[in-house]
Amino acid sequence: MPVVVVESPAKAKTINKYLGPNYTVLASYGHVRDLPPKDGSVDTAADFEMKWEVGNDSKKHVKAIA
Repeated sequence: MPVVVVESPAKAKTINKYLGPNYTVLASYGHVRDLPPKDGSVDTAADFEMKWEVGNDSKKHVKAIA
């Protein structure tokens, strides 16, 4: 079954009505990962590779989606 992830639970409910029962629409409740607020979160020596982390508030939402 296809899964669609959107930020807002209200949007998830509305989109689910349009897509129908063949889709699962889930809400992430906002951004689920961010760059840590410290030096080294962007590695300029490695083509500006970013080191993302999942915030503590987002972990339960990520677990529900996964």
